[in-house]
Amino acid sequence: MEWFDKTFDELSAREIFAILKLRCEVFNGEQECITPDPDDQDLACRHIFCTDDGNLVAYARYFTEDGNITFGRVVIAKDHRGTGISQTLMENIMAGIKNYFPGNKILIHAQYYVRGYYAKYGFTEVGEPFMEAERKHIAMEHPAL
Repeated sequence: MEWFDKTFDELSAREIFAILKLRCEVFNGEQECITPDPDDQDLACRHIFCTDDGNLVAYARYFTEDGNITFGRVVIAKDHRGTGISQTLMENIMAGIKNYFPGNKILIHAQYYVRGYYAKYGFTEVGEPFMEAERKHIAMEHPAL
């Protein structure tokens, strides 16, 4: 498996296609989300992803927003779930944030059912649950790295 962390402009056309295809399969297909994807944030994000034998198997994006750092579109290919790759993805997200955006608080909108996952990495819940992209979410924050 090979990991990458690139700006949008560094992505190849094939990488962009693979990223959008995986996001569509999971968010629009499995989760039946109707929120438009891609969005304009993609142009300003750093994109972390993993390929296995040339196939995209894990992805997330991170970027600055309102003076904080955030990440989202966290996705693992169906055939790679339960393999531990999500831990490596989180480690890469946090390392990328520390490298490119040191000293900034991290604020995310986590799908409510995975809030415990993010808590394992030091995130704490902020406020009440809310609906976003047809899913229950909770704001979570992490101290600056």
